[in-house]
Amino acid sequence: MGSGSYTNTFPGTDVAGRNGYPSGTPYLIDSLKKKPVPTNDWWSAKVKNAHCDNLFNYPLTLKTVNAGLVTSYIPWGVISDIEPITTGVTSLNHNAPYISHYSDWLITIEWKSGGHRFQTTVGMGMPFLYYQKDSADEASIKINSGTATIANEKIIIENAYNGADFVVYAPKGSSWTKNGTTYTSKLNGKNHWSMLMLPQNSTQLSALADSFQRYAYVEPINTLAAFQYNEKNSTVTTDFTIQTKVHEGKDSLPLVGLLPHHWSRSTLAASDFLSYNYSSIRGTMKMLARKNFSVSQTFKGILPTLPYVDYLSDGFDPAKLQQKINALEYEGLATWTDSYNEGQVMNRLIQTARIAHEMGEDASVMRIHKTIKSRLENSSSTTTKHGRPCWVIRRDMGKTTTSTTTIFTGVTSSMRRRFWKNLNRVGPNRMAIW
Repeated sequence: MGSGSYTNTFPGTDVAGRNGYPSGTPYLIDSLKKKPVPTNDWWSAKVKNAHCDNLFNYPLTLKTVNAGLVTSYIPWGVISDIEPITTGVTSLNHNAPYISHYSDWLITIEWKSGGHRFQTTVGMGMPFLYYQKDSADEASIKINSGTATIANEKIIIENAYNGADFVVYAPKGSSWTKNGTTYTSKLNGKNHWSMLMLPQNSTQLSALADSFQRYAYVEPINTLAAFQYNEKNSTVTTDFTIQTKVHEGKDSLPLVGLLPHHWSRSTLAASDFLSYNYSSIRGTMKMLARKNFSVSQTFKGILPTLPYVDYLSDGFDPAKLQQKINALEYEGLATWTDSYNEGQVMNRLIQTARIAHEMGEDASVMRIHKTIKSRLENSSSTTTKHGRPCWVIRRDMGKTTTSTTTIFTGVTSSMRRRFWKNLNRVGPNRMAIW
């Protein structure tokens, strides 16, 4: 693809004033600014936004506000403006909470304002939220919808939103004070508490809340996914490990959820899973009480384009396919467009080239290849005239790594993944995607 380059200095907009400086502020504590920060994770919007919503960890739906963390349940679609449950500490008012910790599928967000501090830890596939405060602070939960019932140190919230039920677990011996829709507690002199979304369509909530309490004080604090590839048998095995902190009690196992692509390939026995499941838009989420689990999958290769099989199918019409190639092989790329739409157009050209290759239309393949190659080489060079896409790395967004923290003008990470990894010369007059 030729030599590439990038710049640390914003090159300015084009003649029409487009391609402005990449927006966003790194909302990270100082120590995290030296680490690579994922830009394509479920929580990545928080890296560059003071507040963010549509945080889906499965099964929960979350968003940050000045007063703390809003918890809801949206089975499908985007988050609504309704704020069923807001958790924080009394008098908290932070307009830009920070990410204070993250690991492979876990994140901690921290609010600080006026001498008050509040933290939330949440992980992918975890129905629990884990909270921390300072000793002088008072835990606060505002319940705007549903029916809330105090049961000793617990608050059971029935039908908070879309039929979801929740349980708040304070430390043993704690008490809650109700004032309107707000519930507060000193947490019996401690600083930890948690909240659980119960499995959908649950009954006998009080007994169910008691049965889940054993997991309420076991907080995951670090997660690690490590994989190995066995080339001999083409198997990828991933080991998932969870480090925990036990705040009180004798139980030491966290409650974690596995999505279908995990549990269907898990090395665990059926008896290792709990009897409770959660529904999600990605399928049934099965629950475990474990600090580790493994999944194994055999890689069987990828068929990127269906083979040319006109002699095997009565409905296959090579002439119509040729018409599509003829219509697109001379198509150029816009002088300026946003990077998302340009990526879509590029991908259409690449797919067309793959089909042309299957049909033996080498000239068409090379015409399309030349169009894409020229644009990518132009976008990846800062030595030519600006006013067209180029790579701009913002070092203030964290440690500079091409896989995580780069923020681009004109060329986005989605384009990078789609083309730098996928478009390569694999032989004379050939182009392939894998």
